[in-house]
Amino acid sequence: MKSPVGSHAELTAVQLEEGLTAYRCPETGGHWIPFDSYFRWLQANPGSLPTEPPTEAFESVSEDDAKPKLCPETGTHMFPYKIGRGLKFRIDRSQTRGIWLDGGEWEQLRQHNYHHQLHLIFGAPWQAEIRRQNRESTQEQLLQERFGDELLHELQSLKTRLAGHPYQQEALAFLRE
Repeated sequence: MKSPVGSHAELTAVQLEEGLTAYRCPETGGHWIPFDSYFRWLQANPGSLPTEPPTEAFESVSEDDAKPKLCPETGTHMFPYKIGRGLKFRIDRSQTRGIWLDGGEWEQLRQHNYHHQLHLIFGAPWQAEIRRQNRESTQEQLLQERFGDELLHELQSLKTRLAGHPYQQEALAFLRE
């Protein structure tokens, strides 16, 4: 199998974890994880670990990140998926459900205990949550530009205080006057 990035070097078999066989690109440090290998490993290691959101955003350093990648098994195009949850890189998935991780990405996923959730990242609920978070972030940026930090903080505090307050509607009417 050939690497989908760099000069397309021959991939070599490695053990990412005990019982998890993957194929490493000797040039870029990226990993190809066949779905069957990942699924067997996941079944042998059940139970989810508590996730730890990153304190600093890790961005993939791969210069091939923006280029379409071809599946090492089939030669067909893979599709990129956002990770979200504080991780700024994307992982690529083949129609065979195999996964390509650029150099350093497995380590980041493992460090934050997302490596046990790779199969969930590609699902509609995970991706919908990323879109929701992006909308909220965009909205907050717009409000921050419009109101400034101090007023936005005061408004957010007031919003929290009014949530569920028995006279919420009257307070909002007062503010509108």
